[in-house]
Amino acid sequence: MTNADVAQVFNEVATLLEIKGADGFRVSSYRRVARTISELATDINELAARRELHTLEGVGKSSVAKIEELLETGRLSLREELLAEVPESVLRLLAVPNIGPKKAALLWREAGIESLGDLKTALQAGKLSSLKGFGPKMVTKMLRGIEFIERSAGRTRLGMAWKISTLLGGAVLAMKGVERAEFAGSLRRGRETVGDLDMLCAANDPQRIIRRFVQLQHVTQVITASGNKALVLVDYQPFGSLRVELRVVPAESFGAAWRYYTGSKRHDARMRERAAERGWTLSEHGLFEGDRLIAAQTEEEIYAALDLPWIPPELREDRGEFELKKVPRDLIIERHLRGDLHIHTVASDGRNTVEEMALAAKERGYEYICITEHSQSSAIAGGLKESVLHGHIKDVRAVAERMEDITVWMGTEVDILPDGRLDYPDELLAELDFVIASIHSGMGTDIEANTRRTLTAMQNPYVNCIGHPTGRLINQREAMPIDIAAIAKEAARTGTAMEINSNNYRLDLKDEHVRLARDLGAKILINTDAHGVDQFEQIRFGVMTARRGWLRKGDVLNTRPENSIALFVAAKRQGR
Repeated sequence: MTNADVAQVFNEVATLLEIKGADGFRVSSYRRVARTISELATDINELAARRELHTLEGVGKSSVAKIEELLETGRLSLREELLAEVPESVLRLLAVPNIGPKKAALLWREAGIESLGDLKTALQAGKLSSLKGFGPKMVTKMLRGIEFIERSAGRTRLGMAWKISTLLGGAVLAMKGVERAEFAGSLRRGRETVGDLDMLCAANDPQRIIRRFVQLQHVTQVITASGNKALVLVDYQPFGSLRVELRVVPAESFGAAWRYYTGSKRHDARMRERAAERGWTLSEHGLFEGDRLIAAQTEEEIYAALDLPWIPPELREDRGEFELKKVPRDLIIERHLRGDLHIHTVASDGRNTVEEMALAAKERGYEYICITEHSQSSAIAGGLKESVLHGHIKDVRAVAERMEDITVWMGTEVDILPDGRLDYPDELLAELDFVIASIHSGMGTDIEANTRRTLTAMQNPYVNCIGHPTGRLINQREAMPIDIAAIAKEAARTGTAMEINSNNYRLDLKDEHVRLARDLGAKILINTDAHGVDQFEQIRFGVMTARRGWLRKGDVLNTRPENSIALFVAAKRQGR
């Protein structure tokens, strides 16, 4: 079992105990063990083999025994005992906004609710009105939450799909006879979620490749396998399970197949219409005039034959790409970015020190970073009290003095309070180099109130960027209703950037909002919101989102040199 597997079991035990009404201290102890294990940099199996589990913070003799039982048997008797009393489906109620363990227990005990289906039926029928905390507004919120869960079913976040594709792609490329392997579909286009993974490989013996593919270690189910294609279920823990369709195609028609299976359907339909206007046909096999092959080996030659520039996958959504005479040479790429201005460390809820984050950023070739811990209202994220922030400023400045070849700025991710005020006073914000303002709580359903809250924050001269503007968590929490157009106009007016948060749970701004904000004159900032050195790699997802929003290098604030960033901050503070 992996660290994530073990942590999940301990979290489930804590939740089941809380549903049963167990002592709060006992519940907290299991959550503390889960948190310790989830944050481990070392494999839990290695620690167990070295008999070092007892050295972990908050892990006593009883927890050591339970971890060892899990690692040895793959099961935990306590969890099974609890599930004999509390139906496992009750745990799924916790995915609904505003339902915690106590409310789930109330629904189960008082109303006999054991599943999302039960809950939806009861809410729609008005059967829960007698329960405390289930007034009309709460019922509406819960129904919206259930609908969101249903819409998200079967879709995997881009980041998880990317990890699985990387591992699986390596396994396919290692097969004898495979000349080339690529992913297509939603993953290649950089969509925020992926249904099935579409994979192509070029090889001369399709049946042999398919036989080897279905026997790969992580294939848990073969759905279909015949001829040159197979559809399987793969399981790569802790990343999850995903359906993958592999097609083996000849190298001479690889480009045609790659273009076709990349999509989107609307883009492909426009391409086929364009071919038909010339009396040609276009398919996954190539571009033809009757039986004469015009182009098939590369995507570029197919687009050229149809008098089009090669269109990057992220733009293939039939959103105006066919009007392009040429694709901008400065369409944003990772290499354009000079730094990351949204970073957390161990001072709040991060996993690495300031120095470790700076060295990792330097290794990526960045010229600057900004340390932006949470503010005091974000207590759950270790937000810094004012007195603590003063000390942290000194600590970061000291690290900055020692660092060579990278500039380390001191900032904050300050909470926007419900009335639009900020979580720190202006005199404290004035001591910082860069300020990101974000909403983390109190995300209501009133679009005017949400919008006014953000607009008020942007009018503060010390706010340089609005972080993850809609507050969504992909497949977990809907975006709060907010008027992005109004916010983008005010961002342009006040000299405030809008963030694309690259974390694969967020990708916020999303692609449509990115393009709207750019068109309305707002500057965009692409950050990772990194909480550890390993999360810097998620910048690729922010860049893919930016490309889907048609951003060019000049649209993005952190493509500028550090002196230009400083001028951007100074201009707003001076009212210019």
